[in-house]
Amino acid sequence: MRGAGVILAAASVVAGCGGAEQAPKRDDVFYLHGGGVIDGNRSYESYFPKLDHEKTLNVPRLVGVGVLEGDVRFARPIDWSVRDADYTAEKRFISYQSPRQFIFSILERVDPPTDTWSEVEKRYEVETRDLGGKIYASRQPIGTANSQGRAYLIRSSVRGKPEPFHSYATEILVRNDKRVLLVQIVHKGEIDAIADEVNAAVSSLILY
Repeated sequence: MRGAGVILAAASVVAGCGGAEQAPKRDDVFYLHGGGVIDGNRSYESYFPKLDHEKTLNVPRLVGVGVLEGDVRFARPIDWSVRDADYTAEKRFISYQSPRQFIFSILERVDPPTDTWSEVEKRYEVETRDLGGKIYASRQPIGTANSQGRAYLIRSSVRGKPEPFHSYATEILVRNDKRVLLVQIVHKGEIDAIADEVNAAVSSLILY
């Protein structure tokens, strides 16, 4: 649980990001994920070099990308690969696999942007419990480049032999006046080792 506190606290730092005011253009498309391409007929990312950042002691080189058809822009480590994605209306998501053994996903929610934080939080918490998740920490305020967030630590049980397997996820509701998203980081137990990497991605999020 100590690792979760690190990531929630660090993510509260709002990172200023450059870039145009308009959403990404579809002609700025390229593949960064090499063998991880899951649909050879399209890209799920657009490239935005203004969000690029050189590697640091604790974080790999970051590349700026637009996802969810330009509605979200952020900086991600160059060596993340696209694990899965679906841009079906009202079900859009993109999921990345990090070589540091965690999964980072951005999922579209259908909460009305006019709902209060309390309404959005209660709806998400009911959904989480209905799916069997146990909430260990909740409603921790954070900030991204242009939006607000509320972070949770969730434990889920997965059936297995000889005994059930428990997975942990740091889940962050992120919103602005146009949309509500869920950022989900699935990890194993303590997450101190990946906190800097995840915080760099989360704090750079720009919602359109």
